[in-house]
Amino acid sequence: MSNRLFRARRTVFSVLILFAFMISFVAAIPGVSYASPPIVRYDYAPGKYSDNGPYSYSTYQLPGWRHGATVYYPTDADAPFSGIVFCPPYMGTQIMYRDWGPFFASHGIVLVTMDTSSTLITVDQRAREQRTVLDLLKAENTRANSPLYQQLDTDRVGAMGWSMGGGATWINSAEYPGLKTAMSLAGHNLTAININSKGFGTQCPTIIFCGALDTTYLGGMLQSETVYYNIPSGVPKVYYEVGTAGHFVWGGPTDANDHVAELALAFQKTFLDGDSRWEQYIEEPLFDFLSTFRSRNINN
Repeated sequence: MSNRLFRARRTVFSVLILFAFMISFVAAIPGVSYASPPIVRYDYAPGKYSDNGPYSYSTYQLPGWRHGATVYYPTDADAPFSGIVFCPPYMGTQIMYRDWGPFFASHGIVLVTMDTSSTLITVDQRAREQRTVLDLLKAENTRANSPLYQQLDTDRVGAMGWSMGGGATWINSAEYPGLKTAMSLAGHNLTAININSKGFGTQCPTIIFCGALDTTYLGGMLQSETVYYNIPSGVPKVYYEVGTAGHFVWGGPTDANDHVAELALAFQKTFLDGDSRWEQYIEEPLFDFLSTFRSRNINN
């Protein structure tokens, strides 16, 4: 083999090694994902919405989860759809937070409300059950008789939860492969065993809602704020503490105030659907002087 040919092959090999290293480095950056094309809906304009959206929706019971899970999905919006699984609070059932289903579905995002195997299970157990329901939701894309057959973008799924369900969501923000977003409502992690409930391992964009009047171990004592600060550098994150809200006002998008719905939708449209037009609306609410808003790595 000539020296010239040897040097050429060595150069090509070196370039390939460098390229592989760069790809692996980018893939490891928290909060960065290159999964699938964004879901962009041009039939209505981005903005601040607290009411239900322009699409009709329907529901059905999710097969495979014997404890009960309801799928809310758009019926007259163009596929594909992203999806979110909502994990309930301690002693909570779907009826307590069902208003989130029509809200997201009418804005083009599938939402699953779930019951847990027992209303008394722990944060860590809720995290495992939420992961199972996330898998079942994704499986609807290939189930022949599903209303969502070939309608889901299975690379675009998120998790959300209230109280202990919020703690479960914090765990899954670190542990569920490919999770696009996490959203907590008055999250609780004081009784959790898994260290990922504290936010240290969070890998996906996260929005945290809580109330200033929620002062006990249920969702107070700086649980949400501490998670916000523990989330690794580079991960997009939002913290909104509603000045007039307590622990039990998160059953619907506007129960705490209208800004919760506006921020939740803009966040999910931006990071779950990947539609960057909505990012400008992830901002501190005007004239909300009693509340606290913080954000990092949000481009608006």
